This record gives sequence, C-alpha cells and structure tokens, in this order.
Amino acid sequence: MFSAIKNYADFSTVNSSIKYLSIVAFFTGVVLGYFFTIIVILQKYAGYSEFTIGIVASCFSFGLMSAGFIVTKVLNKIGLFLTLIFSVSLQTVCIISMFAYFNPINLAICHFVMGLMGGMNWMTMDAWANIVSSDKNRGKAIGLYNSSISIGFGVGPLIVAFYGSSGNLPVIICLILMSLRILTIIFIKKHIHEVKIPSQNNKINFSFVLFAPFIFIAIFVAGVNDSSFGALFPAFMINEFFSDKQIGLYFFLGAFVGVITQPLVGALSDKVDKRKFIFILLFGNIIWPILLLKIINLNIAVYFSVIIWGCSSISLYTVSLAYLGERYDIKQIAIVTSVFIIIYELGEFIGPISVGLVMDQTGNEGFIYSLLIFTSFSIIIGFIRSFKK
Repeated sequence: MFSAIKNYADFSTVNSSIKYLSIVAFFTGVVLGYFFTIIVILQKYAGYSEFTIGIVASCFSFGLMSAGFIVTKVLNKIGLFLTLIFSVSLQTVCIISMFAYFNPINLAICHFVMGLMGGMNWMTMDAWANIVSSDKNRGKAIGLYNSSISIGFGVGPLIVAFYGSSGNLPVIICLILMSLRILTIIFIKKHIHEVKIPSQNNKINFSFVLFAPFIFIAIFVAGVNDSSFGALFPAFMINEFFSDKQIGLYFFLGAFVGVITQPLVGALSDKVDKRKFIFILLFGNIIWPILLLKIINLNIAVYFSVIIWGCSSISLYTVSLAYLGERYDIKQIAIVTSVFIIIYELGEFIGPISVGLVMDQTGNEGFIYSLLIFTSFSIIIGFIRSFKK
C-alpha cells in the first residue's frame, strides 16, 4: 500500500518545465481568486441583482471563449513569452478601470477584455502542460500544474477573509498581485523560451468534438459549475446572512482541499480509466449542491459541500484535460486545447446568466436546482454514449 502511495507521489518523471509553469499558474490563481471574490461581494453590496452579477461574470467567460479563435494566431506571431506578458498587462489596465468606474456597463466591458486576455494566457499554459508531457506522466504533470493554479485560487479568497472589502484596499491588493504576476513571468523568461510549441493550424475545427464528445460534454458542465459557483456562491451566502470574511474562508477551504488532492488525482488518472473517473467526478458535482441546500438548517453542511466542490470540480478539469492529451495527436494539441477551452468557457458563459436568472425568479434554491439539472444532463448523455460504444 505504502509503495503504491509512494509511486503516486513520485513526480521525478515529470518534465522540469512544469515547475516553472506551476509558478506562473500559482500567481494567476491568486489574482483571479481574489479579484472574482471581491468583485462579486462589492457588486452585491452595491445592490446589483444576481442576474446582473451573472451577466458581468459571463462577459469574462465570453472573452475567454472568444480567445480560442485568436490564440494560435497570436502564438504563431509573437510567441509564448510575449503572449503571456501582453495579456497580463492589459488585464491590469482593466482592473484599474473597473475600480475607477464601478458601474455595470464598464464592469461588463472590462470583464470581457480580461477574459479575452485571460483566455490567451490560459490556453497557452494548458498547451504547454500537454506538450512537455507524455502519456505515462501526463496526469501527474497536469495535476501538479492544476494544483498550483487552484491553490492560488484558494489563497485569493483567503486574502478577502483576512482583510474584508472596505475602502481602497481591494484595488491596492489587486495591483500588488498583478505586479507580482508580471514579475514572475519576466523572472522565468529563459525557461518560457525553452518551451517549443509546434506551429499550429490557425483554423478552429469543431469536428474535434465528434471524435471524443464525452470529454467536451464533461468540460462544458465543469464550466457551468465553476463559473456559477465563483459568481453566485458569494451572493447565495450573503442572502443567507454570511459575512464577506466567512465567504472568503469557505472559498479557501474548498479550493485548498481540492488543491492538495490534485497531484494524487493526476497520478491516479494515469493508472485508471479516465472516462470512468470523469463519471465519478460528475457525481461529486451532484452531491455538493444537495448538501449546500441544507445550509439553512445545518451549517456544517457548508463545510462538506465546499470540500466536495473543490475536489470534484477542480479534478474534473484535471482529468478531462489529461484525457484530451491521451485521445489526440500532439501536433493537434494546441488547437484542440483551444476548442476544449472554448467549450468550457461556453459553459462558464451560460452558467452565471442562467443560474442568476433562476435565482432572481425562485430565490436561493434556484442556485442549487439549476446546477443539478446541468450536471444530471451530462451524466445521462455520458451513459448513453457509453452504451452506444
């Protein structure tokens, strides 16, 4: 038993490039985890409805989705390093603009631009992780990379838990974190240049979806769940009279537990059937909303709910991305990764709008039931596909 655990925890076979990628991913996660938590809380305190908050959040997802149509062109033209620097710098400008002019229209526009730049950043990092990995260690590599961005995403809300959301502190913290992110990319410039991304076909080809549709169905639902949780869980909790610091703590707990499981989840996915693993994680996304529904009568259910969310949601992305690298040729991986993230972001775009609208109409229970419907649909489709195969 112990030898098996030691084997899962042995990351010596993972390409050393992954550790530099993980540094960039960590600071990316910290910035986004803090920004998304604080911006939703500020919108809620400003009196915005859940539907409005959902639309603003979806603009970020729409930008991410749109990035899939241009990222390979940008990569081929200016390379990985300049793509990362340009995208992060423009995101910094957007953050300043949002805090300076805090209104729904400006928030929506800046969220779209941030998403567009974030998509270029994200897709290049995912392609980086798959390119430097092999079928024997891809799960471990992606698990390590994904755990880095996820722990950063958990640290962000923890900052909210410590400092709250009053005064000018949020914009100051955002700028400090973005500066650290840019400096990190510059610091590992040499290692970024060593990553050789093959020249890619610039044309997005959605026929890739037909080759392995279950991967894309699963990642679509992952997008719905992730963005809806990030955009509307704080609103859900405020409606239940929880404070901003409590919300930050719950976010951190879920992300932290999800993070510490990622390297083992990735290693395990190298040993087991990834398709079956995805089914298990989808069922996890059924369990956590049901537990959260008990929040009114049993507060401890919140702890279990966010922990299961962190494990199942973060792992669903890890295993699906590893499965993607296993199913497609490495020469196609950058363009296939773009399609993968476009589908994921389609889910992130649809999620907050639809869930926010349902919450406006039915109250907090709408948050739970709408997510259950999306996840149940993906499981049913997955079973149908499995029986047909």
